[in-house]
Amino acid sequence: MKKDKNIVNIEEWIGIARKDWKRMKRSLRAIDAEAAGFFLQQSLEKYLKAFILKHGWNLRKIHELDTLLDDAAKCNANLENFRDL
Repeated sequence: MKKDKNIVNIEEWIGIARKDWKRMKRSLRAIDAEAAGFFLQQSLEKYLKAFILKHGWNLRKIHELDTLLDDAAKCNANLENFRDL
């Protein structure tokens, strides 16, 4: 059975987000805050993209967490609680 293309994309985004999360944790252990911040941003970006893809969002080239959170909050208003973070 062939997987839906959107589902494969979601799984790929989550897989890459997990790798970036692990890289962030490794960077923190190495006391490299700059790298940790970079990989944290990368991970959150990919998790947000996976979430909104799951809710029918059309993938576009974007890297701004605020804008991605705007789109994600349209799917789940509770995500607004994370805006200050």
